[in-house]
Amino acid sequence: MSAPGPNEPVARLLDALAERMPRAEVEAVYAFPPVRHDAVDHGVAVVSRLLGGGGDRRLVYRARYTVALKGPERGRVAVTVEETAEAPAGLLPEVLEGVRRRADEAGEAELVDLTAWKAGEGEQSGTG
Repeated sequence: MSAPGPNEPVARLLDALAERMPRAEVEAVYAFPPVRHDAVDHGVAVVSRLLGGGGDRRLVYRARYTVALKGPERGRVAVTVEETAEAPAGLLPEVLEGVRRRADEAGEAELVDLTAWKAGEGEQSGTG
């Protein structure tokens, strides 16, 4: 069974990533279920980025997004991305758990299928 493709907010998050780093360096995106508060969905994702040099080290980012569900801002998606750690690939499960605990996220993170997004390599590619 393959990972689910991105929903609209996660697709916007991926667009924001493409502005900050080459798509080929994004190894994985783990999206937590959004939490609704005051007609706004708040979501968190963890991004694993390959470090140059071919080692097993990864840069880890926390990405947050909000989606306005009602009112004049309805449909507006805001995304922030921040680098949070550098870690060996083997520690990613522990990093995910730590992000979940610190962000008080409910539910398990789902691995996002990046196949179609990575196929759009030439659309945008930041150096970030």
